[in-house]
Amino acid sequence: GYTVPPYYDSMIAKLIVHARTRELAIARMKRALEMMVVEGIKTTIPLHIKIMNDEKFQKGDFSTKFMEEFQH
Repeated sequence: GYTVPPYYDSMIAKLIVHARTRELAIARMKRALEMMVVEGIKTTIPLHIKIMNDEKFQKGDFSTKFMEEFQH
């Protein structure tokens, strides 16, 4: 554990996964996000889990307007 100071950089970590297929990479990312623990500050982990579960995202059927159209 690292103690996050009150004036922290909003990007406290990067989570990167790799796999042979998009499907496997998404499954790995979902698992990694579900296992990630960050305490004491609000994170975007729940949003990223919802994105990984989105059917359009999973199919790769999205554009630069994805977040505008995403129902979260």
